[in-house]
Amino acid sequence: MQYVIIYHMPYLLILILVLLYFLNLGSFQVWSPNEAFYADSAHRMLQSGDFVNPHYNGELRLNKPPLTYWLIAFGYSLFGVNEFGLRFMHALLGLGTGLITMLMAKELTGSWKVGVFSFLVLNLSVQFFANSQYASPEVPFTFFITLSLYLWLLYYKRGYLFLLSLAFFASSLAMLVKGPAGFVLPAGTVFIYLLLTDLKELLKLRYYILSISALVLGLWWHVYQLFTKGSLFWEVFYRENLKRVYDGGEPIYFYMADLNVSFLPYSLIFFPALFWVIFKLRKEYAFPLVWFSFIYALFSLIAQKIPVYVMPAFPALAVITSGFLLSEDWKRLKKYLGLSLSLLISVLIGVAIFVFGAPKYFLLLLPLPLVLHFKDYRLSPALAGILLIAFLKLGLLPELESYRKVKELGSYIRTLDPNNSKPTYQIGHFHHNLPFYAQRKIIRDQEPQKGALIVFKAGTFEGCEPTKNFKLYIGSESRLFRFITDTKKGKRFEEFGVCLY
Repeated sequence: MQYVIIYHMPYLLILILVLLYFLNLGSFQVWSPNEAFYADSAHRMLQSGDFVNPHYNGELRLNKPPLTYWLIAFGYSLFGVNEFGLRFMHALLGLGTGLITMLMAKELTGSWKVGVFSFLVLNLSVQFFANSQYASPEVPFTFFITLSLYLWLLYYKRGYLFLLSLAFFASSLAMLVKGPAGFVLPAGTVFIYLLLTDLKELLKLRYYILSISALVLGLWWHVYQLFTKGSLFWEVFYRENLKRVYDGGEPIYFYMADLNVSFLPYSLIFFPALFWVIFKLRKEYAFPLVWFSFIYALFSLIAQKIPVYVMPAFPALAVITSGFLLSEDWKRLKKYLGLSLSLLISVLIGVAIFVFGAPKYFLLLLPLPLVLHFKDYRLSPALAGILLIAFLKLGLLPELESYRKVKELGSYIRTLDPNNSKPTYQIGHFHHNLPFYAQRKIIRDQEPQKGALIVFKAGTFEGCEPTKNFKLYIGSESRLFRFITDTKKGKRFEEFGVCLY
């Protein structure tokens, strides 16, 4: 009986993980500032019927192509304009990326078990999971990059041209999420891999014909905006894509260092897995090795470094890590690292429980990864990662939500002005998620006119007495750890009043 439970444990963990991806997905307010851009813009697309020109807070926003907004708008159409609808497609595409990674691992290694572990390793990684719960371009971008590479791999092994066509089409969709990088990343990975393994394949004309087609399909929005908006679009495109190449000061090893945190709970195991693939000459992992190496090298050379930039390489990391975990090599090292990771995460949860006053019943669950370690050391970090996710979604974030009052403020504004007949201003600080919750444009950095509705930070406006006050955070909620610590210390919270001027 015990053997049966351990044998089926990976599948049980996957089931729990899938449930956690959707559990409380809509229970948390829109995170400010980054998620707010997509929440409000997709809502305005549905209202206006203009799905080509994204607008945030009444202003044209050309920072990213429209596919992320379309995905959110689809979620809204299914579940309503709310937080669950906002994030539904991101959670679904996060799990979809895990599924493709599992299929790719099976294709490369012939082992379903490596595929199952790859699903767990990817979908539990801190950065990937967080972005699957958060409306931004990163998960859709990673999904389409992974899909493109998987379809190419199937084409390369089976020779069906329609699979290659679909691979290029998936790359076009990636371009409609984040621009030219959607072509560069899969094309660069395949090019380097073939350059090292099969130079004759690179000479086939079909690659270059399909590249032109993919670029036309993927960059039509950019061309349209360039012709219709001219220098306005070019300035945004230059800032978002080209300026970042040279404008930044992070060290070249930034991403390799960040991997220790962003790829938890299996981060420490990846580095010996990388050496294992190279020095054991495991040819079945050559493709994910090139995939990982190309993306990490490319973004390490780019001056501006943001952790999510390398997330399209995470499926490759997951396959390499899983293959190493399930190999017969270096068992003692893997047991030591698995125990260390499980202990680290359990200690972090335990400390957070006492520091932030989270529910104490989670303490009863903390020994479980250590118990599992002595049954299957390969799965104990996964169980620790699941406990971390459960702690965040059921213990810490619900408590944090009580300090977030912008949704309540938006509701109060709609009560004061249900027909949106008065211009609405915010003075002293701008909360990016307020336009979404107030369901109107919020005028900022301007002198308010008579007859307006004013939201103002205490001491910044004396034209009227507030009818209600709200204590609001003025930092970036997207920097979650800092937000949590500020909440605990009561830092960066200010009093805001609301009045009719």
